[in-house]
Amino acid sequence: MKPPASSGHMFSLHQSPPPLVHPDGRQVMELIPEPFLILDGDHRVVAANQAAADLFSQTRGMLMGQGCQELLFGLSGPCPGDDACPLTLQPGEARVSEQRVEARNHQGRSRPLKIRLSRMAGDAEGLVGLQLLAENGGQESKGAETSQVVGRSPAMAKLMRVVERVAPTSATVLLLGESGVGKERVAEHLHRCSERADGPLVVVDCSALGEQLIEAELFGYEKGAFTGADRRKIGLFEAAQGGTLFIDEVGEMPLAMQSKLLRALEASRIRRVGGTDYIDVDARVVAATHRDLGAMVARGEFREDLYYRLAAFPVDIPPLRERREDIVALAEHFLEQAGGAHQLPLSRSVAELLTEYPFPGNVRELKNIISRAAILAGSGPVLPEHIAFQSRQGPAAPPVREDREVWADGNTLPFPPPRRTRNGLTRERIRAALEASDGHRAEAAQRLGVSERTLYRHLQRLSEVD
Repeated sequence: MKPPASSGHMFSLHQSPPPLVHPDGRQVMELIPEPFLILDGDHRVVAANQAAADLFSQTRGMLMGQGCQELLFGLSGPCPGDDACPLTLQPGEARVSEQRVEARNHQGRSRPLKIRLSRMAGDAEGLVGLQLLAENGGQESKGAETSQVVGRSPAMAKLMRVVERVAPTSATVLLLGESGVGKERVAEHLHRCSERADGPLVVVDCSALGEQLIEAELFGYEKGAFTGADRRKIGLFEAAQGGTLFIDEVGEMPLAMQSKLLRALEASRIRRVGGTDYIDVDARVVAATHRDLGAMVARGEFREDLYYRLAAFPVDIPPLRERREDIVALAEHFLEQAGGAHQLPLSRSVAELLTEYPFPGNVRELKNIISRAAILAGSGPVLPEHIAFQSRQGPAAPPVREDREVWADGNTLPFPPPRRTRNGLTRERIRAALEASDGHRAEAAQRLGVSERTLYRHLQRLSEVD
């Protein structure tokens, strides 16, 4: 019997097999299913796979040369350095590290990402491998649109860097800022960037509850603890186990409750109303207020020990008038939320009208204005006549009112209407901060969230008026 004819695709036992072809670096990167990039020592992209291009909605060519700030936060400029860059692997640090960041595109839209950094073996130029693991499969969740932090101004970029630095720690954070600046959004962002992101985020608003209700909400109660307590109810400290408890408007908390909150923070355990047993709790506390807690401490309205416990890491959130670059991005975000995606982008005339207005109600006021404009515009574009400002019908300084200074002895002293400034400083705020700091100008400036030089200029202007 004749052996079968040999196929052209086969080689004889006496022939050498064809040489192996080694894949190049680009082909190897394409074998990685997750988005993967290689960055040089200056944190600029030198290689990327297609999955990374798809994640950022760009081509691989567009990604080449982008720095870490542009890639992750939509900002131009070089790497900010070790203290602010989330991609820095410190000397002696493990070859592979993992962390969460809140990436933002050029329109200010946010996307939570888990970043895995690794040093490239044997490389002398400091190349870093960057693996991106997008939360929610890289898609923004439906619930995320209420928790996005939108904005790309320098003030917001600085704020986000600070928040993302403190997020992985266990420090208690105190969010400070005017009413309506978005403190709850920042708290949600902090929670999502923390090691507790998989745990619950529980919110309590002290301004909406009386003293007894606050205690029952925070600590829970046993059956029969008071009239109407027909069952046991766990408190928000317990509900936030393994996650974050956000206490909004903590400055409105009654003094009697402040001591109980301090005890819970110090001991990490609580006791339900009407109960006798202590319960261990593991919840990271983030508090917020629009009030000057330092001045309240000086007036005896807020416990000093609780203030220092909450203010372990204070974070100032700038008002909208100090980050006008974010106004149009926020307006378009709210317009899309209101179902007006077909009306985007906003016309130049509308954008100019919005950016000229000081927004005394901050982001909350902007959202209300845009929601109303979307209704008035209907199926057509948003026009300047659809923009109705809430404090006045056009760009103007916010109205002022005559305030009274409250002294520690309870007496009041009338003052003329406060002079409002670009920093939101008034005579009353400056005086209260100086009193709370025993006249120490540097400490007062820190309480007010401005530089000592800025405070000095305002003091000079006030002395000229007097």
